[in-house]
Amino acid sequence: MNLRVEKITPDIHGFSQLKAESIELGFNMLRRLDDNWRNGTNRFDLPGEKLLGLFSDHELIGVGGLNQDPFMTNCRAGRVRHLYLAQRYRGMKLGTLLLQQIIQDAVIHFAFINTHAPGAAFSFYERAGFHCLADQEISTHRLQLIAVTE
Repeated sequence: MNLRVEKITPDIHGFSQLKAESIELGFNMLRRLDDNWRNGTNRFDLPGEKLLGLFSDHELIGVGGLNQDPFMTNCRAGRVRHLYLAQRYRGMKLGTLLLQQIIQDAVIHFAFINTHAPGAAFSFYERAGFHCLADQEISTHRLQLIAVTE
């Protein structure tokens, strides 16, 4: 299995198949990603933002992005968005590989990164160093990149 991670758009070959699988499994993140890309709401083109695809040989097997967090007024807040890995590739640490690439160099632009994960992904994010945010509705987890000083 030859793996590579690169910047993508939802127009890339294989995205529609991955989106269909995610919807069939009850996840809407790739549908929202596609809708927001097409209507121009989110193009992952602000400073610090990126949309990445994980490929096994020539097959797109995972997608995920990093945005400036649109739900926070703090301009140093990032947000992992639309992270999805094809079902047959789960349990192989490939989601972790993709997440690491998404957050690589994020400290240049962001002090912390939030996400709103489905319950099934809580342990995935916690193993990656994210902390549960039990008191917030809009974000379930946060990864602190820069130490908070009091």
